[in-house]
Amino acid sequence: MIVEKKVRILLFQAILFYFIMESFSNIMVNTNAHVFMNLSRIGTILPTIIIIVISIILELVIFYKNFFNFRLKIHVLIYLVVISRIVVQFLMISSLLMIFNFILFFSSVLVIIELMYLMELGANGGGFSTLLFGGCVGASIQLVFLMANASLSLTFDSIKIMPIIIFSGFLLYMNWSMFSPKKLEDLERGMESIEKEERKGQEISLVHFIIFGILFLLILTWVFNPMAISAYDVLDRSYNNLLPNGKLNWISYGFTYYILLITAVIFIGSYVIHEIMNTKSQSFLKKLIFTFIGASFILNLLAIFILENEPIPGVSTFYLTILEIVNIFSLVIYFFYCFIFYSFQNRRKLYHGLVIFFFTNFFFIILQVQFLWYEYLSLLINNIFILSLIGTFLIFLMEGKNLRVNLNRKLLNWNWKMPIKVLYVIIFIILIGSFGSLLIQRIPESTPREHPIVMTWNIHNAIGVDDVFDPERIAEEIKQNDPDILGLNEVDLGALKTSFVDLTSYFAHHLDMYYFYGYTFYKHYGNALLSKYPISSAEIIHLPQAKESTEPRSMIKAKIIIGNEIWTLFITHLSTNHQDRLVQVPYILSVIEQEKDKNKLIWLGDFNFEPTSEEYQLIKASPMNFIDTARNAGYTGHFDENFIPRKRIDYILCSPDMNAKSSHVYCSIASDHCAVITKFN
Repeated sequence: MIVEKKVRILLFQAILFYFIMESFSNIMVNTNAHVFMNLSRIGTILPTIIIIVISIILELVIFYKNFFNFRLKIHVLIYLVVISRIVVQFLMISSLLMIFNFILFFSSVLVIIELMYLMELGANGGGFSTLLFGGCVGASIQLVFLMANASLSLTFDSIKIMPIIIFSGFLLYMNWSMFSPKKLEDLERGMESIEKEERKGQEISLVHFIIFGILFLLILTWVFNPMAISAYDVLDRSYNNLLPNGKLNWISYGFTYYILLITAVIFIGSYVIHEIMNTKSQSFLKKLIFTFIGASFILNLLAIFILENEPIPGVSTFYLTILEIVNIFSLVIYFFYCFIFYSFQNRRKLYHGLVIFFFTNFFFIILQVQFLWYEYLSLLINNIFILSLIGTFLIFLMEGKNLRVNLNRKLLNWNWKMPIKVLYVIIFIILIGSFGSLLIQRIPESTPREHPIVMTWNIHNAIGVDDVFDPERIAEEIKQNDPDILGLNEVDLGALKTSFVDLTSYFAHHLDMYYFYGYTFYKHYGNALLSKYPISSAEIIHLPQAKESTEPRSMIKAKIIIGNEIWTLFITHLSTNHQDRLVQVPYILSVIEQEKDKNKLIWLGDFNFEPTSEEYQLIKASPMNFIDTARNAGYTGHFDENFIPRKRIDYILCSPDMNAKSSHVYCSIASDHCAVITKFN
């Protein structure tokens, strides 16, 4: 019965941790889609921001100031969690998604805070080891959903409907069986005397909550983010592993390897560290923390030099594997250490720490946006290195002064009984099954058809003019147009602002196409090529800039095998700066003119200039004699208030030997650009 109870508590906590991670990533994409995309229209987003701020303040004040008695707090919070999670499952309105994801995130964290307090009082919390293992299982649930849906994890995903109903039902069951007012009545009677007792052990400090905030952001944006990690894996970005009968088809979606790696290391690491914490001396544990935290910082620092400079295939995979193992072990060790040797009995301090935790996250997210979109710095520099540096410094500062202090130690009462092992085995079986399903589902049809269709679309990171981030909608609309070759602009890979999704892999999976991702100034944003036909070669060409302060751009150059022919494609998204484009257009023309075979050439993408522009005249004057296939098809960009395009800035150009049978423009609310579609003979 004791083991069964612990398993139920572990699952309860695992679901809460999963909701925290899921809602956080959705908050980021909701904020990007609804707030950052509408800063020029502040009046339209202000009501949403005000409602969120008021909701958070009210919730914090109500539960901090004891408007509910002790018996009701967790009970009411769990209802808030369940209601808000069900609401976001069926909502498609960006402002409401943002509001209820905030409520879901904040309420879930408050439940964890109250559970930590119960654990210190020896109540139904299940012990800190249960909480830590619950966090590990929660992270694994998140990884399972990422695997099952090709890296997408939106709260309104249709594949989540049944699991969320089950999760919500289980939370409600636990709410009544373990956290009902009647169950906590006896505990409440002894609360006053317990709180008056001298607290045992050293209290957790408010500085620790800064550390927790930094580590939380580091976990979600890097350590437990398989898509962000795979962006630096050269094998993952290689076209060779996408060819028919390729030797590396297992890594067709690079993030799948890192999902399996992270899950395995989480479970192995938590088990090993749990055993070490119970058997080794305190001084040994402190030295172990400093060793792993120091090694983690050094490896993350070296990653800037090793991974940014495109190591040979295999080196990046090996380095990232070692880095992940060390990072995960470091985090598990540190969290075990904090929960064992520090007291969380001061409830007031827990709530103060919660506020500090949120402000820490807010500060570093704003810092990342500043460095990324205004300074154009790599994610490894502006996020990973800065977070690692400050986090390592604070950990050494806080734990260094306690190096020779004998802290009060709590016993870890966890037992690795058979039900727990079965739970972990079930998670791995689901992961492996999802992995196999991903690999066998994508079977591109490479039989050439009489009139190949080429499509280019700036998808605006899958954020529509309705401010809803919905890659599934983009995929469905592409499928309706049924292109053989597809060029996409503004495509994210493992980025904070788009829920960490690998958009290119997601589209390739749902459209049954080969693909190649071409990043721009950092590995998480760029252009994409998708094709029903095999890609024989592909490379990224970085474009020049007239002004260093503008956003760097790049171009994909690829060769595609269509029957007995080889088509050469150039996919780009040119600068919004006129002076930049005046150097980029001639540079691209010079690259194209160097091609030995000047037949079957296509240049497509968002060019950011109109046919009346100076840049367009440069193309017309080129000896390549490009044909503008969609010159009479209509406008594609610069939507007015009625979402009607007013300028033609997206193009499909082809060499004179190619015959464009027809062209048209496809507009939808799914993006702030219209697609250009050309059918060739």
